Amino acid sequence: MARPRTTEPRQPDDARAQRSIEALKSALLTLLEQKPIEQITIKDITDRAGLSYPTFFRRFASKEELFEHIAREEVRALLRIGQAAMTTRGARAGAQLCGYVQSRRKLWSALLTGGASSAMRSEFMRVAREIAESGPRMNPWIPLDLAVPFVTSGIFEILAWWMRRPEDYPVEHVVEMFDALIVDVTARPRKFV
Repeated sequence: MARPRTTEPRQPDDARAQRSIEALKSALLTLLEQKPIEQITIKDITDRAGLSYPTFFRRFASKEELFEHIAREEVRALLRIGQAAMTTRGARAGAQLCGYVQSRRKLWSALLTGGASSAMRSEFMRVAREIAESGPRMNPWIPLDLAVPFVTSGIFEILAWWMRRPEDYPVEHVVEMFDALIVDVTARPRKFV
């Protein structure tokens, strides 16, 4: 009997299932470096992963569901780091966030500048809204429906711009921009006058 389709893949119950999910994720990310998600087929993904078509459907209902799984994991990790950076007092609060992206540059380059960038932007906004609604806020008087798009768009644009630069572009410059454009502007507590 087929499992009901969800937006979450079934939790792997063994190491083989986890390896299959990792192979599918890696295959999609490699393909995203070559062409937009709209031009990628499930057959492309399974061929690249070296897995069968039925194996794909045991884990995901569609390529979009696989992409959402990848994006959700990465965005959550990044925004948790970003949230910590926003509450850090002192210079270079964005160093951890930028360090995380730099350590996974190939992946983030595919997610932010490849064929899935518009879907990634939507996922970025969705996850940021979830996080913002569940935690303390530095300036609670600023409406969430204004603060979330403002901050997440800024983070997204800085990172996407950076991923379009040569790989040897200095991370320190990106950290300075992040701190000046995001942290200094939005993370300082202010009173509504």
